[in-house]
Amino acid sequence: MSKNIGHVGLLFAAAILLVSCLDTDYSDGTALYDDIAITQFSITNAKMTMHTTSSTGEDSVYTADDQSVADYPFYIDQQRGEIYNVDSLPYGADPTTLLCECYTKNNAMVFIESASRDSMRTLQSTDSTDFSRPRYLRAYASNGETYRLYRVTVNIHRARAGQFGWTRLADNAQLAQLGGMRMVASAGGGLTVFGPEDGATVAYTTADGAAWTRTATAMGPDAYNNIVAKGDTLFALDGTRLLAAAGGLSFETVAAAVPVSRLVGASSTELYGLGAAGIMVSADGGRTWRADAMGDDAAELPVEDLTAATVPFAATDSADYVLLAGNRSAATHEADTTARVWRKIVEYAAGSERGQWIYMEADSRNRYPLPRLRGLTVIDYDGRKLAFGGAGVGACHEAPFSRIYESRDGGLTWKPSETYAMPEGFDTATSAFAAAADGRGYIWIVCAGSGQVWRGRLNSIGWAN
Repeated sequence: MSKNIGHVGLLFAAAILLVSCLDTDYSDGTALYDDIAITQFSITNAKMTMHTTSSTGEDSVYTADDQSVADYPFYIDQQRGEIYNVDSLPYGADPTTLLCECYTKNNAMVFIESASRDSMRTLQSTDSTDFSRPRYLRAYASNGETYRLYRVTVNIHRARAGQFGWTRLADNAQLAQLGGMRMVASAGGGLTVFGPEDGATVAYTTADGAAWTRTATAMGPDAYNNIVAKGDTLFALDGTRLLAAAGGLSFETVAAAVPVSRLVGASSTELYGLGAAGIMVSADGGRTWRADAMGDDAAELPVEDLTAATVPFAATDSADYVLLAGNRSAATHEADTTARVWRKIVEYAAGSERGQWIYMEADSRNRYPLPRLRGLTVIDYDGRKLAFGGAGVGACHEAPFSRIYESRDGGLTWKPSETYAMPEGFDTATSAFAAAADGRGYIWIVCAGSGQVWRGRLNSIGWAN
């Protein structure tokens, strides 16, 4: 440590010697404490670099003071001598010009060491300080000898909260061979991709998207397209036989014959399938089925490219919001340009009434219907619905995988997203794909043919996890 730090100690010593010479009685009650600590630390102001986009699409940058950074609390670990903020300061905060202040126990004097740690100065709340790397504070007791050392780290977000980015993982030759795909994500973040291979449905499971484990299921080649997750249990329809696997991939028969031709979705308490009467429902894990209530014409039900998404219904406790989407038969409805979207609110508190399926009609009043896309897949992500798909079907002439559609009103209207876009380099010629959102805030897309594996996440979700 340089002579500058030594000079501070000499100044304290001189002050104490002067007090001793003047009066050693301390009859006025003055006490010199060596029990000191920094009890509170905060950043009070920061220069913020802001990015804005004008109506013409031009980006501009400006810098302004921001005192809202004072709302980000700092944690003080007295045992380790560390001070840091758990919630990072906003993106754009300049770490080199921060204003800070701190409070101490027993009127300790606080000094900040230089970045090179060879000198120090009194910490002043009006002096800007460079916290682009950790800095050290010294809290000196009034005896001029005792001090406590603290390492201060100021965390700042390095990316904008609303940005979404994709990462391409290694292509997978096993996934590339599948003739079709359906992906299921577990709450813990694991993924399972089902698909037909050598005349049967197989499963490929991964925890990180890098290493995949193959599991045979002893189900027919079409079963992959009839797999639904209900909590931790997977249900599969293999012909007329319904199977279930609790917490793994060991499927056991639930019912030898069920009156549904497609298994399409689930809520917390119900399973859904398509049957001769329209949408069928089971409230006992697939053992028995009945026709579900429908508030609109069953002729508008989708039968191809079926996809479903279920989330808790925010407006009511103990309720789910179930969305079912897909396309009508290409053979009989070639003129369709839009997909068909239905929804059901399922209340499962004691005494609740049964809900019914409602068709969310894409009429002339709705300028933003969901396009009729091949392989349509809808997921719930960050409180909104996102729709992926290949080329347009029938009278819909959408280019394959040209955009991601976003709905913020539960599936009624769909607009090309300004936040989410397909990754650059995505295999738009893929013969099949699957997409899902996992429990860690990632969106995953895998492709047959090329075996591409993509993972994306919104920055703000990544910070929360």
